[in-house]
Amino acid sequence: MTDIQIPFGWNSYQSCSKSSCNEVDIEESGISGWRDSNVIISLFFYVAIAGVYDLSIVSENIYREAELLVTIPSIQYSHIAKFNTDNLNLSLGSVHIENSGYVKVNFQGTKSLINRKAGKYPKLKALILSNIENKSAISFVEDSFSSHFGRRGPSVHLRYNLQSKKNIKYFFNEVTVPKNMDAIGTYAMAIGFGQGYFGMQVNSNTERRILFSVWSPQKTDDPKTISAENEIKLLAKGKKTITKSFGNEGSGGQSYLVYPWVTGVAYQFKLVGYPTQDGYSVFSAYFKDPTKFEDYILIASWKRPKIQTYLTGLYSFLENFEPEKGNISRKVYFNNQKAYNNKGKKVNVLSTTFTYDETATKQQRYDYDGGVDNVNGYNLRNCGFFDKTQIKTGETFTKNQ
Repeated sequence: MTDIQIPFGWNSYQSCSKSSCNEVDIEESGISGWRDSNVIISLFFYVAIAGVYDLSIVSENIYREAELLVTIPSIQYSHIAKFNTDNLNLSLGSVHIENSGYVKVNFQGTKSLINRKAGKYPKLKALILSNIENKSAISFVEDSFSSHFGRRGPSVHLRYNLQSKKNIKYFFNEVTVPKNMDAIGTYAMAIGFGQGYFGMQVNSNTERRILFSVWSPQKTDDPKTISAENEIKLLAKGKKTITKSFGNEGSGGQSYLVYPWVTGVAYQFKLVGYPTQDGYSVFSAYFKDPTKFEDYILIASWKRPKIQTYLTGLYSFLENFEPEKGNISRKVYFNNQKAYNNKGKKVNVLSTTFTYDETATKQQRYDYDGGVDNVNGYNLRNCGFFDKTQIKTGETFTKNQ
């Protein structure tokens, strides 16, 4: 038998029971700065084996006596946790988890007590599951892993398998995000290649982007350190395209169009790549909204030094870049892929290969999925703590031609 501590700083998210709340701080040290009784803290963990589990809380910084309502909606469990300054570890009793899958535990401060006495709610450190027979039956984002990437959730990818990889100059893809699958932090990346990526993002409640980036050959996360000979050069851009350098994930040239794309529309992406005679390669990205304009519009055209290549390593991915939104599921469809070589000959896309990132590889999160159907095309799904699927990295999906 063993006890397992599930850290709040790696595995919890906040929501609000009314239109707005005073936010709390979710840090690696735990939950702090919590005053608002309308804030709900939700902690997630995965149970592989059904059974009875004993729960308790590790807390610190008890500013005053306090009460928290603890609920597990999926099993109709509720408990009032009563804190005082001498009680840092607090038992929540036993729960019977009948099915394998993700469990969500909600914590909410009681209104009555906070109205009687000012002060913060206790700092929550960890939820303890006691007397566990099989430690591997419980999964969560561990404190030995990055809380940033763990809370973001797994990224999932599709690599396109072409009839031929030789001299691919043009690649086309259609991207559709279904209704209610466009949470803040979503990046539905349509066309990735050996030197960059091109797709659409949800950046805030009011802003969305069509993004195209090309990496510099100089390996650095600081764009200010890139030498002149390694700079990505802008050749052309669309009238409303914003261009600048980027860093923190390699560095290079970034271009984006602020554009109010919506769910349910199959937006069209075209990427062109080819070598030049002066030792560079040119990569140009075009975007089409079939509901607004008849032809593709240019996002940007970048010239990359120290390489002469056509398009290589073509792929798509679905990512959440906002850790605070890793509890919200998202999905995307990729359809009607087309490729042409430098002679204008069509090259068939035969299939895709599914992969995922380190968050899934190290079994920190299981909320990832992918597949194919002959109407909507290939699909990817991630985040939201949905039921574990049987899809494994390296699995191949084939769409009927």
